[in-house]
Amino acid sequence: MPSHDVLVIGGGHNGLVCATRLAQSDRRVLVLERSDRTGGCLRTDEIATGFRCPTLAHTVSIDPTVADTLGLERHGFERLHPGAHVSTPLGGGRALVLWRDEARARESIRGVSHHDADAYSGFLSSFSRISGVLRSVLAAPPPSIDTPGVADLIGALTTGRRFRALGRADARRLLRWLPMPVADLVGDEFESAPLQATIAAGGVFGSFLGPRSAGSAAALLVLGAVDGHPVSGGGFARGAAGAVADALTAAARAAGVDIRTGADVARIDVEESGATGVTLATGETLTARTIVSNADPKRTFSLVDPMFLDPEFVRRITNLRSRGALAKVNYAVSSLPSFEGASAEALSGRIRLAHDLDSIERAFDCAKYGAWSPAPWIELTIPSLLDPSLAPAGAHVVSACVQYAPYELRGTRWDAERDSLGDAVTRAIDAQSPGFASSVVARQVITPLDLERDYGLTGGHIFHAELALDQLFVARPLLGWARYRTPIANLYLCGAGTHPGAGATGMSGMLAANAILKSE
Repeated sequence: MPSHDVLVIGGGHNGLVCATRLAQSDRRVLVLERSDRTGGCLRTDEIATGFRCPTLAHTVSIDPTVADTLGLERHGFERLHPGAHVSTPLGGGRALVLWRDEARARESIRGVSHHDADAYSGFLSSFSRISGVLRSVLAAPPPSIDTPGVADLIGALTTGRRFRALGRADARRLLRWLPMPVADLVGDEFESAPLQATIAAGGVFGSFLGPRSAGSAAALLVLGAVDGHPVSGGGFARGAAGAVADALTAAARAAGVDIRTGADVARIDVEESGATGVTLATGETLTARTIVSNADPKRTFSLVDPMFLDPEFVRRITNLRSRGALAKVNYAVSSLPSFEGASAEALSGRIRLAHDLDSIERAFDCAKYGAWSPAPWIELTIPSLLDPSLAPAGAHVVSACVQYAPYELRGTRWDAERDSLGDAVTRAIDAQSPGFASSVVARQVITPLDLERDYGLTGGHIFHAELALDQLFVARPLLGWARYRTPIANLYLCGAGTHPGAGATGMSGMLAANAILKSE
């Protein structure tokens, strides 16, 4: 008899959420994590003595429903709320700051455009209403295409009523916005280049897309729907992302989940009846009635003997778009970076270093031809402003997400380009924050190859697969296989490559667990 009912491959946030929800329903669950700790992309590392920086994800978007269901606050999860959503330094002693307080945000926008200041509130209202419809879609399992049931019909009717409640103007906006380039979306609403770039940047974050790529608006809508705001992009947590992983791990253990780290799954064992267990890299075999993979779809099916998969399915999985374009550079600095026109409070949220859409598009042009951009688009956070415990007194940590850094480089390899990329990022920040380079105490550069090699993200893609219209909702990861099941009986997916796949919300893990419970 197997010692567990369920084996979960991968202890990332979705894997932990799925495992905990199943354990709460009296399933015996074992999580197998190949690294030395759980959390996946939710990590906080000490990059120099006393300096703890979020290693990968620098903001956290755990869905409130997930947090409540798992009781994360009882296990140390504490949200922190910055005064500003995002700031964009403009030079000349000015900065555009989109404050959490809408009135303050309008006043800051007025400094670049009176028209845009007047239009901002209406845009936010429309975006919020549209986000309400999208949130209902993201919070429910996608319907069955082949054999829709009563639940699918009820879900469709509920979504239809929410869509009709939008009113004609917002309904048209939703239908028009989804397939658009995000540059066109913001161009329709605003006239100032800094505001256009600040908002549009969210539509290309983590994706192999430029602001003028068709469908980039869909990514902005999906990611923005989490908080109902186009630039909020998730929140912050005391202890940074690693503390959220600790809370998820504690909640899992409290529910009775067994967790093994250093357990590298080399093969998913399959018989004619379906998946029966896994074989570890050490040769040890483990069996269970249900196998759930938190790994990305490509990695998951690379663990399955292809003789058990239809060749057409293998072809479709192979062609799943998962080309990463994001690198990460983490800094320990001796003093707070200074950006003209931006107070410490303005720097407490995200900082986007892009003045206009053209500069972002030019950076993307490099990635299209297999090169990293020497003038990258960079999003910074300074998490030690909200949580001083992350750095020594007076010092800070800076987390920099860098686009565009393509996984596949032409004519070279990332191990040879690592320091050059880090130097270019440092120069780009120093150009807008004079003195930054001289304040650097330590630096950690994580390339897309590292994201694949060290963190298990195939192609270095932080979302497991591109957030594009043909890879969302009923088509995530593939049309016909969007309900967490796979062609292998007893084998399920629960990672970000499944619906909804919108950042670190944990909803993919929660919905997968619910689907497994309903199938038993």
